Amino acid sequence: MIRSSFLSHQVKLSLLCLTLFFLQPELLCAQTPNSVENLARRATFIFLGTVEKIGASTMPAVRASEATAVVRVDQVIDSPGAPAGITGKPITVRLLEPGSVKPGSRAVFFTKGWLLGNSMAVIEVGRLVPDMTIPRLTEQIAGVRHKVADEALQDQLATAEAVMVGRVSATRPAGIPRLPTEHDPDWYTAVIQVESVIKGQIPAREVMVLFPRSNDVMWHNSPKFKEGQQGIWLLHRNQARLPGIENQLTALRALDFHSREELDRVESLIKAAQ
Repeated sequence: MIRSSFLSHQVKLSLLCLTLFFLQPELLCAQTPNSVENLARRATFIFLGTVEKIGASTMPAVRASEATAVVRVDQVIDSPGAPAGITGKPITVRLLEPGSVKPGSRAVFFTKGWLLGNSMAVIEVGRLVPDMTIPRLTEQIAGVRHKVADEALQDQLATAEAVMVGRVSATRPAGIPRLPTEHDPDWYTAVIQVESVIKGQIPAREVMVLFPRSNDVMWHNSPKFKEGQQGIWLLHRNQARLPGIENQLTALRALDFHSREELDRVESLIKAAQ
């Protein structure tokens, strides 16, 4: 009897979910923190907006159709790559589901960038009804961004041969022949005095680390070291398959160098992976 009652309850819940799905598709996946995480992981521009027009566009390059809507940005919630001053302006949204919005409706749009010019066009990856306070939603999204950043750093820590704290005592040309290309890294050597090792082994109290001095687009995000600089290095070998640097220690990705203030974070992520 108890089992029968339980099954009946489950059936009712399933019917309720189906009803919500068919009647109000914008509510789907809108009620749990986990749904916020899933959407935030895929979005690069999140905003509270009001639909002004459907089947319309703010940009000549985007053809108006049932899949496009003009949405006013009422409040920017998260915008790692969005232009400044977008609040209050209409932009074009390519809807995840054509015809799923109406003029005057308001929602939190999770989108990724598409086009930027006289206006802005984005591609919707999901939408939530504003059923929670924006500060609370902003806090949740900030938590997701922090979690994603920790995951990326943890992945990089896992591939590092060694992780150390130190200070740059000198930099000098590495003496590696230049490449006949605009993407030549212009290799330099950073001489680093090792203060402590928090992963792996460093055989000496002084270590040589190659880094590209070039600011070419290929190397723009690689850390550039200078004398007196202190921090945390994630050291790798063979990060770049280029002649002259085989088996040399490098720290070529942005995540391969951190300030000393992040030592607790780095140590805790290393411990969590053990």
